[in-house]
Amino acid sequence: MDGASVPVPVPVPVPAAPVVPVDYTVLKRRLGGGGGGMEVRDASGVLAFRFAAAAAGGGRALLDAAGVVLVTVRSGEVMGEWQAFSGNSLDCRDIIYMAKLVSVCSNRREVHVFMPPTSNFQDTKPSYRLIGSTSRRACTIISGDSIVSQTNLLYKLKKVVYSTRKFRVTIYPGNDTVLVMAMVMNFFLEK
Repeated sequence: MDGASVPVPVPVPVPAAPVVPVDYTVLKRRLGGGGGGMEVRDASGVLAFRFAAAAAGGGRALLDAAGVVLVTVRSGEVMGEWQAFSGNSLDCRDIIYMAKLVSVCSNRREVHVFMPPTSNFQDTKPSYRLIGSTSRRACTIISGDSIVSQTNLLYKLKKVVYSTRKFRVTIYPGNDTVLVMAMVMNFFLEK
């Protein structure tokens, strides 16, 4: 050894994925102010995401707290089908997922989500299933046999009437928050 020390590279810290479920609160704004969009706040009340009308090609957009478009969801060519794109893009190469409404009745709705390139509408098994009720703000997102996320109204003890404008989204560990929020937006806002 020549006595010169070789600097040892220090690894860049990587934020750890949460090991507990993460809750977000979604507040639907009234149609008169802000176009009927939704705001998503974290457990400390800080704005995390917003749902708003998309600037490009219609549809809806999921924005982060700074207003940057993360996902754009647009209706497909067939009624009851949607496509989600990365950012503001509407290019087929930027498709994140395709969704299809497969069942709807007065109190239950089911949407199947297909993730390209390995999945499309011709597949019999979707990547995700969204099952719930839009009027009750209840939705369970399922991948295979695992629950990815659930939504439900914010109930309070001794309160008879509950607001449907405010509900909770619980995302279980190991799941993509942006993807889940885009699917929640798709489930509750797209007809």
